[in-house]
Formats: sequence, structure tokens, C-alpha cells
Amino acid sequence: MKKKIGLLLAFSLIMTPATVQSAEEPLRLKATSSWQIDYADDRCRLARRFGADETTVNIFLDRYGPDESFRLTVAGKPVKTGILKAEAAITFGPSESLQKVNFNNGTSGEMPALHFANRIRIGLPSEEELAAEAKHNGSYLEFEYTPISDARQKAVRYLQIGKPLHQSVILETGSMKAPLDALNACIDDLMGHWGIDVEKHKNLKRPASPTKSPSKWIMSSDYPSNMLVSGQPAIIEFRLSIGTDGVPTHCHVQATTRPKAFDDAVCKSVMRRARFDPALDSEGKPIPSFYRNTVHFQIP
Repeated sequence: MKKKIGLLLAFSLIMTPATVQSAEEPLRLKATSSWQIDYADDRCRLARRFGADETTVNIFLDRYGPDESFRLTVAGKPVKTGILKAEAAITFGPSESLQKVNFNNGTSGEMPALHFANRIRIGLPSEEELAAEAKHNGSYLEFEYTPISDARQKAVRYLQIGKPLHQSVILETGSMKAPLDALNACIDDLMGHWGIDVEKHKNLKRPASPTKSPSKWIMSSDYPSNMLVSGQPAIIEFRLSIGTDGVPTHCHVQATTRPKAFDDAVCKSVMRRARFDPALDSEGKPIPSFYRNTVHFQIP
């Protein structure tokens, strides 16, 4: 899992206080569709529907590269809230710990939706990993967590969304092992379309690594001036194709929440400033590779 997922240009962020959750019994919803896997040009999506009619809830797990994390969206009337942005409580139960994840309130189609701003996994890292991560914080290189075991994936039975909802919602997902395996297979296929040697990338001696901190790639002056005036934020998922000399050869916007001006600003800045130590295969030879990250443009 990538620890550093954002090039944060946050001038300030005003949080709205979360509503206190009531003691009302959770709304428990059974699955009313099978898992669906969507092979898109630059991401893989796992989707499923729960409940029916007024209690219908759809969930989407979007993955943009070969790691365990995904971006979660939960949509439907049961998750409607008046809070624009805050921290939500989610749990892949019954064995995994509660996670606190920032969300933005929005829509998915015509449904109200919670768009979770951070990429997450089905479970939190261990205390040992958190301690190792804390020691790693002085480095701008990504910290890799130990993969979540098959047993933990199989043990999942539901996804619960609590705070900020007045009535928490429990979605009976069943085991997550097979769905996540399907998502992994989709990502392998996606990387092949990117021109990446998937098998060599499973045994890299070194991934493509930034030579300087990614936080230096995009400056506040890169924010599109016309949208700075209008106060529009943005979240942009991007991928760089990296040559054997460590120089980016192309910038791909995998997902964006705002118009093309943001995409152009990100790619122009990153292509100009980003440089890498190239990826090395198992024999230590440089090979073409890629690098992924997320840009958050935020203003008051």
C-alpha cells in the first residue's frame, strides 16, 4: 500500500463538525447483485448493489495500479448526509478494526454518495508496521505494508459505514477473497495494455523511485488561475510512464474530479520536474516502468 498518495497543495481546509451518531439499530442490507468487474482504460472497478428500492446502496472499489489499496464510493439514500466533508467510520467486519477515512459528500448518478478521499485497504496495518512507518516518515519514498493475507480477506463478512450517518449501514459483502482476486487480475491485464512487462514487475529489484520529493513537483503557482478565483478544488489520479533513463515519457490522467485545465496543469508540471531512478528487473537491468500518485488541489 502506498503511504504517500498525495502531492498536497492545501492552503487551508475547513472541516464541518460531524453529526453525533444515534443509538439507532444499524440498517443491515443483503446483496441484491453479484460482484461486477469493470475493465476501463485506466482503472479497474469492483461494484455491487445492496438492498432494494428506497434502501438501495451501491458500492464501488476503484483501483488504479498494482497495490492493495482502492478508492471507495458508497452511494444511495441510506448514506445521505448534510455534512460536506469530514471523517467517516468504516469497518470491514467482523475481524478488522474500525478505520477513520476522510470523505467528500457528492453524488453518483442521481444517488447521494460518499466519495472517500483516501485510498484504503480492507484492514489497518499492524502496530509493528505503524512503528516502522513512523521511522520512515523522514523519507519521501513510499512505505510498503505487508500484504493482507488470504485468511483476512476470506474472513470479511460485511462493510459497515457509521459516523457521520444517523443510522449506520451494514452491507453484507461476504468473503472479499474472490472479488479482490478478480480486481488483481484486472490490474494485471491493465498493466499489459500500458506496455508493462507484468511478470518482470512481480520480481523487481527496485521500482521506479523519485530522485527528489514529489512535493516539489507541483507549486501553488501551478493551480489554474481561473479556477483559483472560483475556488474549485480537485483530486487527480495520475500515472507516469518512466523510461529506462528515469525520465517520464508520458503523463496519463487516470481519474479526475475537475475539468481538463487541472489535468493539463498536473501533467505539465510533473513532466517538467519529475525524475526517477529507473526500475530494475530481478537481474538489476533497467526496464520501462511507471509511477502513480494523487494530486489534491485545495483552497479555503
